[in-house]
Amino acid sequence: MEKKMKSLVPILHPSQVVNHGISQRVIDDALGSLSNFFESAMEEKKIFLSDDVKKPVRFGTSRSNGKVSRDFIKLYANPIEDWIGLWPHDPTDFRENVGKYASEVRRLGIDIMGAVTESLGLSPTYLRNSLEQGMHILVANTYPQCSPTSKILGLPPHTDHSIITFLLESTSGLEIMDFTDSSAWKSIPAVKGTLKVIVGSHLEVLSNGMYKSVFHRATPSPRLSRVSVASFLSLRMGETVEPAVELVDEEHPQKYRATSLDEFFNHLSSNEERPYIDCLKI
Repeated sequence: MEKKMKSLVPILHPSQVVNHGISQRVIDDALGSLSNFFESAMEEKKIFLSDDVKKPVRFGTSRSNGKVSRDFIKLYANPIEDWIGLWPHDPTDFRENVGKYASEVRRLGIDIMGAVTESLGLSPTYLRNSLEQGMHILVANTYPQCSPTSKILGLPPHTDHSIITFLLESTSGLEIMDFTDSSAWKSIPAVKGTLKVIVGSHLEVLSNGMYKSVFHRATPSPRLSRVSVASFLSLRMGETVEPAVELVDEEHPQKYRATSLDEFFNHLSSNEERPYIDCLKI
């Protein structure tokens, strides 16, 4: 175990996954239904308008430099049969198309997390039961076409709260901060049919810092509007995540305190200025 802990290099950048088993039709149908939802009348979308960060279905708008920078819809998706009846029903294929993508990306995520925990020297089933019963939240975003000179950000710099996040994009817009290159912002191009895998803060905690959450932001396209879908896989709302005991010893002391998804939402609602992950460091 000690040898594995020493040899693992912290993962700082998102990975792109191909041959993931989700068909291009499922991807295109999900993006198409989401695009149609965002293009629908505001009266339809306002039904889901809320400032409650814990609401299972929530529509909202963000602003940057005084202008609208994105619209978003947040959807609880596990168990999907408990939540899908609350999702938008306009367009009429929304629940079917987005629901099918949600189920398939969750399956993929649980499989990939088996490889992640195994890379830490843990069992590939270490988190399986917790993730199968855990939270799956989809956040779909639309970003308007915008000139680079406007200095508008679709999403400001942040790390994800999740164990792991899967990002699907209609066009490029993800930028990450490369701390190995003078903290430069670098664009990660969108490749048709691929998904980006982003390490979240809760995986950083679980791995005791052996995996690092990705500091990233979203930028609008100067050529066309952009739609993205982030799939956040986490433990249950009140279930705590903390460094695995197998990864803590005298040479590798515990670096993070225990936390939960519920605590993250409380942090999001507070006026705390420090990044969430910084609040967890010991």
